[in-house]
Amino acid sequence: MKLKKMVTVRVGRNISRVNGIQNQLLETYSYEDLTNDLDGLYLDSKSSPSNENIDKNNVHLSGVGDVVFSFVSSKAAIVSGKNTGKIINQNFAKLIIEQEQLDSGYLCYVLNESHSMKKQMAISMQGSTIPKLTPAILKTLDMKLPSIEKQQVIGKAYLTLRKRLALAKKQADMEELFFLEVLKKLDK
Repeated sequence: MKLKKMVTVRVGRNISRVNGIQNQLLETYSYEDLTNDLDGLYLDSKSSPSNENIDKNNVHLSGVGDVVFSFVSSKAAIVSGKNTGKIINQNFAKLIIEQEQLDSGYLCYVLNESHSMKKQMAISMQGSTIPKLTPAILKTLDMKLPSIEKQQVIGKAYLTLRKRLALAKKQADMEELFFLEVLKKLDK
């Protein structure tokens, strides 16, 4: 089934066109934010009081649970509470799920990991220096749509795996720092 039949693709805002005052008040959603959201590092976070008054109708602002897709990295993630209220720039799109039979975690899995989807993306990418997808190409991608129950199981398992891998990497980095410090002290 074509992606455009299940989601609405809202391309982010051209930040250079945002007036100075509004640009100073709001942070921009970054690739680092997308990576942290995808790795589940903020899944347990709550919306901060300053973000509770965000205009929910503004399609260029990130909200908890929104699916955001990067045109540059071709990765998707679900926005966490830590990143709500940030401006989504033109390198990203908000994927608004229009069908109840599509799970957001499953959508991230398919866009990020599906062999079929990666093949379609590789064939369709445009750009001479940095190949990337366009919104029009993204909408035409085909995806398999199992039952919602199966999607929820796959989506939850995928997001749990991403979080476990990120935590394992963080633990390994901390162990490395610890052991290097111990070795430095022993070397004195």
